Amino acid sequence: MKVSIKLISVWTFCLFGLISQAQVRDSIGQESRLRQQVDSLINELEVSQSEKDFLQEKISLQVQNITNLEEQTRLLQETIEKLEQKERFNTEKEDLYKEAKEKEIDYLKNNLSEKEEALKTLRESNTKLSQETERYRQGNDSLRNRLTAVEKKIIQTNEALKYTEQRAKDAEAKVNAATAKKKKVVAIQGIALKTFRTPNWSIAPDKIEDGTIVYRIVNKNGGDVEFDYTAGASVMLWDLSKKEPKVDLVNDSLRQKHIEIKKFDQEFSYSLGLYVGFGGSNLFKNFYVGPSFKFLDFFHLTAGINICEYEMLTGNFQEGDILPTGLSLTDQISKVWKPKPFFSLSFDLDFLSYIKK
Repeated sequence: MKVSIKLISVWTFCLFGLISQAQVRDSIGQESRLRQQVDSLINELEVSQSEKDFLQEKISLQVQNITNLEEQTRLLQETIEKLEQKERFNTEKEDLYKEAKEKEIDYLKNNLSEKEEALKTLRESNTKLSQETERYRQGNDSLRNRLTAVEKKIIQTNEALKYTEQRAKDAEAKVNAATAKKKKVVAIQGIALKTFRTPNWSIAPDKIEDGTIVYRIVNKNGGDVEFDYTAGASVMLWDLSKKEPKVDLVNDSLRQKHIEIKKFDQEFSYSLGLYVGFGGSNLFKNFYVGPSFKFLDFFHLTAGINICEYEMLTGNFQEGDILPTGLSLTDQISKVWKPKPFFSLSFDLDFLSYIKK
């Protein structure tokens, strides 16, 4: 649009110049014709003075017109110069505008190149971001699957823990029952050492000095001591465990009395009681009774009297005597109750049943 306006201005200026030049040429031609006329008029002045005056006046008018034409020609020349200056100014302005446009175009090209480079970098970043997003999405899916598996495992573990917790409570109850320090009656079992061995009478052939074979009474279960399995109950009579000092909650709820540091062995319970039990294969013919000392919560030491039914020789027969011919050994044996001292080491049955599990 600006170029069209400039072209119109140039054509207008050129047209105006052509018109002005035509006017100048017309003025010059007219001046020449006027001079010719003046000359002719001068010639004619000779004819008539009146005509001369008239012509003189007309010449003056023509000279004035010529003067006006010269002034117009000068003004037209100044106008042409102004138009030429304006044209040069417009040309310089157009050159400057073109130069500015070229610089602007170069700047826009550089800016466009920078934006294309930035766009390329942005696309690469977007591609990397898309790849990272895909990788994170896959990792998220993997984590979701693992989380689901872990949640299932936690549910299974919680169910197992409920069962284990119940078993632990049962076991704790058994432990508390087995290691309770204040149990009055405790079922125990153990090994007893008796100072009398149960006799096992028999006869054995023996050759005497005259070569005769005789049968002597022998005890196949000889010796002075015998071990026996025992089972019974111990009744606590005296608690020998050291008691902890109580906390003074009346005078000072925030202050406690001094508590001495316990020794290791003071963590267990000790007591004295009475033990009654049975032993051997025939429980109702082998009794044990005596004082019992409990230590370390579940061990019991007992020393007392064992009352047991034994098979003993009757009459004047003793071990090593010759059994007369015609007599039977069973006829010489009778059952006798004998009290004998014993010593035993026993264990708490509740605690042993807990250990087995």
